[in-house]
Amino acid sequence: MKKKKVFLIYILLSIYNKFFGHLKESKTLNAASEFNRIAIMSTTALGDLLFNTPAIHALRKRYPAAHFTLVSSNKNSAMVEGSPYFNKIIYWDNKIKHAYGVIKQLRQSRPQLTVILHSHMPYDVLIAVMAGSHYIMRDNYATDSQLLNPLLAAFSGKFNGHIISRKLTLLNILGCDTGDTNMHIPVDFERLEKIPHQINIGFQMGASETIRQWPIYRFTELTRSILALNSAMAQYRITLIGSGKETDLADAFMASLTTDERQYIVSLVGKTSLKQLLSHIANLDMLVTGDTGPLHIAVALNVKTVSLFATANPHHTGPLQSLELHKIIYVKDRLDAGESAPKDFPLAIISADEVFSEIKKLASPNIP
Repeated sequence: MKKKKVFLIYILLSIYNKFFGHLKESKTLNAASEFNRIAIMSTTALGDLLFNTPAIHALRKRYPAAHFTLVSSNKNSAMVEGSPYFNKIIYWDNKIKHAYGVIKQLRQSRPQLTVILHSHMPYDVLIAVMAGSHYIMRDNYATDSQLLNPLLAAFSGKFNGHIISRKLTLLNILGCDTGDTNMHIPVDFERLEKIPHQINIGFQMGASETIRQWPIYRFTELTRSILALNSAMAQYRITLIGSGKETDLADAFMASLTTDERQYIVSLVGKTSLKQLLSHIANLDMLVTGDTGPLHIAVALNVKTVSLFATANPHHTGPLQSLELHKIIYVKDRLDAGESAPKDFPLAIISADEVFSEIKKLASPNIP
Protein backbone atom coordinates (compact mmCIF):
# COMPACT_ATOMS: atom_id res chain seq x y z
CA MET A 1 0.00 0.00 0.00
CA LYS A 2 2.80 2.39 0.85
CA LYS A 3 4.49 1.75 -2.50
CA LYS A 4 1.25 2.57 -4.29
CA LYS A 5 0.87 5.75 -2.21
CA VAL A 6 4.40 6.87 -3.01
CA PHE A 7 3.84 6.19 -6.71
CA LEU A 8 0.62 8.22 -6.71
CA ILE A 9 2.43 11.12 -5.01
CA TYR A 10 5.18 10.86 -7.63
CA ILE A 11 2.58 11.18 -10.43
CA LEU A 12 0.92 14.10 -8.62
CA LEU A 13 4.21 15.95 -8.10
CA SER A 14 5.35 15.32 -11.67
CA ILE A 15 2.16 16.91 -12.99
CA TYR A 16 2.34 19.72 -10.43
CA ASN A 17 5.92 20.53 -11.29
CA LYS A 18 5.17 20.61 -15.02
CA PHE A 19 2.59 23.37 -14.59
CA PHE A 20 3.36 25.10 -11.28
CA GLY A 21 6.69 23.87 -9.88
CA HIS A 22 10.21 25.28 -10.13
CA LEU A 23 12.38 22.15 -10.17
CA LYS A 24 15.39 22.47 -12.45
CA GLU A 25 17.23 19.67 -14.23
CA SER A 26 19.54 17.78 -11.87
CA LYS A 27 22.47 18.04 -14.30
CA THR A 28 22.55 21.80 -13.73
CA LEU A 29 23.46 21.32 -10.06
CA ASN A 30 27.22 21.38 -9.49
CA ALA A 31 30.02 22.73 -7.29
CA ALA A 32 29.67 26.17 -8.86
CA SER A 33 25.97 26.46 -7.93
CA GLU A 34 25.26 29.38 -5.62
CA PHE A 35 22.22 29.74 -3.38
CA ASN A 36 20.85 32.58 -1.28
CA ARG A 37 17.95 30.66 0.25
CA ILE A 38 18.37 27.12 1.57
CA ALA A 39 15.93 24.89 3.45
CA ILE A 40 17.01 21.93 5.59
CA MET A 41 14.62 19.22 6.75
CA SER A 42 15.48 17.31 9.94
CA THR A 43 12.24 16.25 11.61
CA THR A 44 13.08 13.04 13.44
CA ALA A 45 14.74 12.12 16.76
CA LEU A 46 17.41 13.96 18.77
CA GLY A 47 20.18 11.57 17.77
CA ASP A 48 19.23 12.01 14.12
CA LEU A 49 19.51 15.79 14.46
CA LEU A 50 23.00 15.45 15.92
CA PHE A 51 24.01 13.12 13.08
CA ASN A 52 22.83 15.85 10.71
CA THR A 53 24.90 18.64 12.27
CA PRO A 54 28.16 17.91 10.39
CA ALA A 55 26.24 18.27 7.10
CA ILE A 56 24.49 21.42 8.35
CA HIS A 57 27.85 22.84 9.40
CA ALA A 58 29.31 22.05 5.95
CA LEU A 59 26.39 23.76 4.21
CA ARG A 60 26.74 26.84 6.42
CA LYS A 61 30.46 26.98 5.66
CA ARG A 62 29.83 26.64 1.91
CA TYR A 63 27.05 29.26 1.83
CA PRO A 64 27.84 31.65 4.72
CA ALA A 65 25.60 34.48 3.47
CA ALA A 66 22.56 32.32 2.64
CA HIS A 67 19.26 32.47 4.53
CA PHE A 68 18.73 29.06 6.15
CA THR A 69 15.28 27.75 7.03
CA LEU A 70 15.08 24.61 9.16
CA VAL A 71 12.06 22.31 9.18
CA SER A 72 12.37 20.59 12.55
CA SER A 73 10.38 18.51 15.02
CA ASN A 74 8.87 20.18 18.07
CA LYS A 75 10.67 17.77 20.39
CA ASN A 76 14.00 19.21 19.24
CA SER A 77 12.92 22.84 19.58
CA ALA A 78 15.25 23.54 22.53
CA MET A 79 18.16 22.25 20.46
CA VAL A 80 17.54 24.63 17.54
CA GLU A 81 15.76 27.75 18.81
CA GLY A 82 18.17 30.68 18.77
CA SER A 83 20.84 28.69 16.94
CA PRO A 84 23.17 30.76 14.74
CA TYR A 85 22.85 28.05 12.09
CA PHE A 86 19.26 28.96 11.21
CA ASN A 87 17.47 32.18 10.25
CA LYS A 88 14.00 30.67 10.45
CA ILE A 89 12.53 27.53 11.98
CA ILE A 90 9.33 25.74 10.98
CA TYR A 91 7.97 22.84 13.01
CA TRP A 92 6.36 19.74 11.55
CA ASP A 93 5.16 16.49 13.13
CA ASN A 94 5.72 14.40 9.95
CA LYS A 95 1.97 14.06 9.39
CA ILE A 96 0.34 14.73 6.02
CA LYS A 97 -2.55 16.60 7.64
CA HIS A 98 -0.12 19.33 8.72
CA ALA A 99 1.94 19.38 5.53
CA TYR A 100 -0.01 22.25 3.93
CA GLY A 101 0.82 24.56 6.84
CA VAL A 102 4.50 23.74 6.40
CA ILE A 103 4.29 24.33 2.64
CA LYS A 104 2.65 27.69 3.23
CA GLN A 105 5.36 28.78 5.67
CA LEU A 106 8.21 27.40 3.58
CA ARG A 107 6.97 29.21 0.48
CA GLN A 108 7.61 32.47 2.32
CA SER A 109 11.30 31.54 2.45
CA ARG A 110 11.34 30.85 -1.31
CA PRO A 111 13.92 28.03 -1.04
CA GLN A 112 16.20 27.56 -4.00
CA LEU A 113 17.76 24.44 -2.50
CA THR A 114 16.12 22.00 -0.07
CA VAL A 115 18.33 19.41 1.64
CA ILE A 116 16.35 16.61 3.30
CA LEU A 117 18.70 15.09 5.88
CA HIS A 118 16.15 12.97 7.73
CA SER A 119 12.42 13.31 7.46
CA HIS A 120 9.27 11.41 6.52
CA MET A 121 9.07 10.02 2.99
CA PRO A 122 7.09 10.83 0.79
CA TYR A 123 5.60 13.89 2.46
CA ASP A 124 8.95 15.65 2.85
CA VAL A 125 9.52 15.60 -0.91
CA LEU A 126 5.94 16.74 -1.48
CA ILE A 127 6.53 19.72 0.82
CA ALA A 128 9.82 20.61 -0.88
CA VAL A 129 8.34 20.51 -4.39
CA MET A 130 5.19 22.45 -3.50
CA ALA A 131 7.18 25.05 -1.57
CA GLY A 132 8.89 25.95 -4.85
CA SER A 133 12.34 24.44 -4.44
CA HIS A 134 14.61 24.60 -7.49
CA TYR A 135 16.68 21.61 -6.37
CA ILE A 136 16.01 18.89 -3.80
CA MET A 137 18.72 16.72 -2.29
CA ARG A 138 17.80 13.84 -0.01
CA ASP A 139 19.67 11.42 2.22
CA ASN A 140 17.79 8.23 1.40
CA TYR A 141 17.79 5.54 4.08
CA ALA A 142 17.72 1.85 3.15
CA THR A 143 14.03 1.61 4.11
CA ASP A 144 13.01 4.61 1.99
CA SER A 145 11.29 4.20 -1.36
CA GLN A 146 13.33 5.09 -4.44
CA LEU A 147 10.25 6.00 -6.50
CA LEU A 148 10.69 9.75 -5.92
CA ASN A 149 14.35 9.82 -6.96
CA PRO A 150 13.55 11.30 -10.42
CA LEU A 151 12.38 14.45 -8.60
CA LEU A 152 15.65 14.74 -6.70
CA ALA A 153 18.75 16.53 -7.94
CA ALA A 154 20.92 14.28 -5.76
CA PHE A 155 20.29 11.42 -3.34
CA SER A 156 22.19 8.87 -1.26
CA GLY A 157 22.68 5.41 -2.67
CA LYS A 158 24.02 2.26 -1.01
CA PHE A 159 26.68 3.22 1.49
CA ASN A 160 28.70 0.93 3.76
CA GLY A 161 29.91 3.39 6.35
CA HIS A 162 28.86 5.77 9.07
CA ILE A 163 25.61 7.67 8.59
CA ILE A 164 27.44 10.98 9.12
CA SER A 165 29.86 10.18 6.30
CA ARG A 166 26.96 9.25 4.02
CA LYS A 167 25.27 12.60 4.59
CA LEU A 168 28.49 14.49 3.97
CA THR A 169 29.16 12.51 0.80
CA LEU A 170 25.78 13.68 -0.50
CA LEU A 171 27.05 17.27 -0.29
CA ASN A 172 30.15 16.69 -2.42
CA ILE A 173 28.22 17.75 -5.51
CA LEU A 174 27.91 21.26 -4.02
CA GLY A 175 31.63 21.63 -3.45
CA CYS A 176 31.20 21.57 0.32
CA ASP A 177 34.16 20.89 2.61
CA THR A 178 33.09 17.47 3.89
CA GLY A 179 36.17 16.54 5.89
CA ASP A 180 34.83 17.56 9.30
CA THR A 181 32.77 14.67 10.72
CA ASN A 182 32.42 16.19 14.21
CA MET A 183 28.89 16.62 15.53
CA HIS A 184 27.92 20.04 16.86
CA ILE A 185 25.54 21.26 19.55
CA PRO A 186 23.58 23.96 17.66
CA VAL A 187 22.72 26.11 20.71
CA ASP A 188 24.45 27.65 23.70
CA PHE A 189 23.80 26.21 27.16
CA GLU A 190 24.97 26.74 30.74
CA ARG A 191 28.26 25.16 31.77
CA LEU A 192 28.25 23.77 35.30
CA GLU A 193 31.22 24.02 37.65
CA LYS A 194 32.91 20.70 38.39
CA ILE A 195 33.49 19.69 42.00
CA PRO A 196 37.20 19.05 42.75
CA HIS A 197 38.22 15.41 43.36
CA GLN A 198 34.76 14.18 42.37
CA ILE A 199 34.45 11.79 39.45
CA ASN A 200 30.95 11.88 38.02
CA ILE A 201 29.82 8.87 36.01
CA GLY A 202 26.47 9.06 34.25
CA PHE A 203 24.05 6.20 33.66
CA GLN A 204 21.47 6.37 30.86
CA MET A 205 19.35 3.32 31.63
CA GLY A 206 16.44 3.82 29.26
CA ALA A 207 16.24 3.57 25.48
CA SER A 208 13.61 3.61 22.75
CA GLU A 209 13.19 -0.17 23.07
CA THR A 210 14.32 -2.82 25.53
CA ILE A 211 16.74 -4.43 23.07
CA ARG A 212 18.82 -1.24 23.43
CA GLN A 213 18.71 -1.32 27.25
CA TRP A 214 21.16 -2.86 29.66
CA PRO A 215 19.20 -4.51 32.52
CA ILE A 216 18.83 -2.68 35.83
CA TYR A 217 20.57 -5.46 37.78
CA ARG A 218 23.66 -4.97 35.62
CA PHE A 219 23.72 -1.25 36.48
CA THR A 220 23.42 -2.22 40.15
CA GLU A 221 26.40 -4.59 39.88
CA LEU A 222 28.42 -1.91 38.09
CA THR A 223 27.54 0.66 40.74
CA ARG A 224 29.02 -1.50 43.48
CA SER A 225 32.25 -1.94 41.54
CA ILE A 226 32.52 1.82 40.98
CA LEU A 227 31.73 2.82 44.56
CA ALA A 228 34.34 0.37 45.85
CA LEU A 229 36.93 2.74 44.34
CA ASN A 230 35.99 5.63 46.62
CA SER A 231 38.93 6.97 48.62
CA ALA A 232 40.17 10.17 50.21
CA MET A 233 41.74 11.15 46.87
CA ALA A 234 38.80 10.42 44.59
CA GLN A 235 35.10 10.36 45.28
CA TYR A 236 32.93 8.62 42.71
CA ARG A 237 29.37 9.76 42.15
CA ILE A 238 26.76 8.38 39.79
CA THR A 239 24.25 10.60 38.01
CA LEU A 240 21.15 9.06 36.47
CA ILE A 241 19.80 10.82 33.38
CA GLY A 242 16.70 10.11 31.32
CA SER A 243 13.24 11.28 30.38
CA GLY A 244 10.11 11.26 32.50
CA LYS A 245 9.08 8.00 30.80
CA GLU A 246 12.08 6.33 32.46
CA THR A 247 11.30 7.13 36.10
CA ASP A 248 10.25 3.51 36.74
CA LEU A 249 13.74 2.41 35.75
CA ALA A 250 15.32 4.93 38.09
CA ASP A 251 13.02 3.90 40.93
CA ALA A 252 13.83 0.22 40.41
CA PHE A 253 17.55 0.97 40.35
CA MET A 254 17.42 3.03 43.55
CA ALA A 255 15.38 0.32 45.27
CA SER A 256 18.11 -2.22 44.44
CA LEU A 257 20.73 -0.25 46.40
CA THR A 258 21.45 -0.01 50.11
CA THR A 259 20.86 3.20 52.02
CA ASP A 260 24.61 3.80 52.14
CA GLU A 261 24.98 3.28 48.37
CA ARG A 262 22.12 5.65 47.56
CA GLN A 263 23.95 8.60 49.10
CA TYR A 264 26.36 8.52 46.15
CA ILE A 265 23.59 8.58 43.53
CA VAL A 266 21.86 11.64 42.06
CA SER A 267 18.80 10.99 39.91
CA LEU A 268 17.92 13.60 37.30
CA VAL A 269 15.54 11.26 35.49
CA GLY A 270 12.48 13.23 34.39
CA LYS A 271 13.77 16.37 36.11
CA THR A 272 15.63 18.21 33.32
CA SER A 273 14.77 20.13 30.21
CA LEU A 274 16.75 19.35 27.06
CA LYS A 275 19.07 22.32 27.65
CA GLN A 276 19.58 21.32 31.28
CA LEU A 277 20.39 17.81 30.08
CA LEU A 278 23.12 19.30 27.88
CA SER A 279 24.59 21.03 30.93
CA HIS A 280 24.58 17.89 33.06
CA ILE A 281 26.03 15.63 30.36
CA ALA A 282 28.79 18.17 29.73
CA ASN A 283 29.58 18.00 33.45
CA LEU A 284 30.04 14.21 33.43
CA ASP A 285 33.43 12.56 33.41
CA MET A 286 31.94 9.57 31.61
CA LEU A 287 28.59 8.17 30.44
CA VAL A 288 27.50 4.52 30.37
CA THR A 289 24.63 4.06 27.93
CA GLY A 290 22.95 2.05 25.25
CA ASP A 291 22.35 3.36 21.74
CA THR A 292 20.40 6.51 22.65
CA GLY A 293 20.17 10.26 22.05
CA PRO A 294 22.22 11.06 25.20
CA LEU A 295 25.06 8.93 23.81
CA HIS A 296 25.26 11.21 20.78
CA ILE A 297 25.04 14.33 22.96
CA ALA A 298 27.99 13.06 25.00
CA VAL A 299 29.99 12.31 21.85
CA ALA A 300 29.26 15.79 20.48
CA LEU A 301 30.42 17.28 23.79
CA ASN A 302 33.60 15.16 23.87
CA VAL A 303 32.51 13.43 27.08
CA LYS A 304 33.92 9.92 27.50
CA THR A 305 31.44 7.11 26.89
CA VAL A 306 31.05 3.37 27.25
CA SER A 307 28.28 2.44 24.83
CA LEU A 308 26.53 -0.91 24.48
CA PHE A 309 25.22 -2.19 21.14
CA ALA A 310 23.36 -5.41 20.31
CA THR A 311 21.40 -4.93 17.07
CA ALA A 312 22.32 -1.56 15.54
CA ASN A 313 25.80 -1.49 14.03
CA PRO A 314 28.05 1.01 15.87
CA HIS A 315 30.19 1.32 12.75
CA HIS A 316 27.17 3.03 11.20
CA THR A 317 25.62 4.86 14.16
CA GLY A 318 28.17 4.81 16.99
CA PRO A 319 30.82 7.37 17.96
CA LEU A 320 32.81 8.67 15.00
CA GLN A 321 34.82 11.56 16.44
CA SER A 322 37.55 11.55 19.12
CA LEU A 323 37.51 7.76 19.19
CA GLU A 324 40.09 7.66 21.99
CA LEU A 325 37.33 8.95 24.30
CA HIS A 326 34.90 6.14 23.56
CA LYS A 327 34.69 2.43 24.26
CA ILE A 328 32.10 0.41 22.34
CA ILE A 329 30.89 -3.04 23.36
CA TYR A 330 29.15 -4.69 20.40
CA VAL A 331 27.72 -8.15 21.01
CA LYS A 332 26.07 -9.14 17.74
CA ASP A 333 28.77 -11.71 16.97
CA ARG A 334 28.32 -13.29 20.41
CA LEU A 335 24.56 -13.49 19.95
CA ASP A 336 24.94 -14.89 16.43
CA ALA A 337 27.33 -17.51 17.85
CA GLY A 338 24.58 -18.69 20.19
CA GLU A 339 25.56 -17.15 23.53
CA SER A 340 22.52 -17.06 25.77
CA ALA A 341 20.69 -13.81 26.48
CA PRO A 342 17.04 -12.87 27.11
CA LYS A 343 15.27 -12.13 23.82
CA ASP A 344 14.02 -8.73 25.01
CA PHE A 345 17.31 -7.81 26.71
CA PRO A 346 20.16 -9.04 24.50
CA LEU A 347 22.53 -6.56 26.15
CA ALA A 348 22.27 -8.64 29.34
CA ILE A 349 25.00 -10.79 27.79
CA ILE A 350 27.42 -7.99 28.74
CA SER A 351 28.62 -8.40 32.32
CA ALA A 352 29.17 -5.56 34.77
CA ASP A 353 32.84 -6.60 35.01
CA GLU A 354 33.22 -6.10 31.24
CA VAL A 355 31.80 -2.57 31.40
CA PHE A 356 33.84 -1.80 34.52
CA SER A 357 36.99 -2.88 32.71
CA GLU A 358 36.26 -0.39 29.92
CA ILE A 359 35.55 2.35 32.48
CA LYS A 360 38.94 1.76 34.07
CA LYS A 361 40.68 2.01 30.70
CA LEU A 362 39.00 5.34 29.95
CA ALA A 363 39.48 6.75 33.44
CA SER A 364 43.17 5.93 33.72
CA PRO A 365 45.23 7.28 35.48
CA ASN A 366 42.41 8.19 37.89
CA ILE A 367 41.62 4.54 38.54
CA PRO A 368 44.46 2.29 39.74
